[in-house]
Amino acid sequence: MERDDGAHVIEASTPLQVVTERAAPTMVLTEARIGPPGAPGEIGPAGGTAFARVSDGALSALRIVWEDGAGVVRMLDYRDAEHINLLAGLTLTAAAAAGPVTVQRAGPVDDDAWSWVAGRVWLGADGIPTQTPPADGYDVLIGYAVSPTRLYLDIQDHINLE
Repeated sequence: MERDDGAHVIEASTPLQVVTERAAPTMVLTEARIGPPGAPGEIGPAGGTAFARVSDGALSALRIVWEDGAGVVRMLDYRDAEHINLLAGLTLTAAAAAGPVTVQRAGPVDDDAWSWVAGRVWLGADGIPTQTPPADGYDVLIGYAVSPTRLYLDIQDHINLE
């Protein structure tokens, strides 16, 4: 159909109207095709909260870390009074030197090397999760084990034991 001003109007069976200028070629697609896959997205487990940060040096996976104002993460110890309020989460990846790591704050984390007993898990020495509650320093419940190889992160506020 052509309007009085010379523009073409294409009407579809659905409530859609496309208006083009006369000089512009008109193309109507009747079938959609899936394009090539894009680049992978940011790492993140289903049901969890993960984010990328940078370590200040070599850092193992599966360690509890704290984050400074520049987004740099460092291992957190249950006795670290200066940084206990800055707990960021659990590293999912390792760094051989200063470099990118993935940190998870909440949700399930699986690792075949673990051998948990179902129950609570706390922040331990050198950022290592443990099922032994601390007797001094800070009591930081980081979550609970639901199977020998699965930890569900649910980080709670710390309690000063000293």
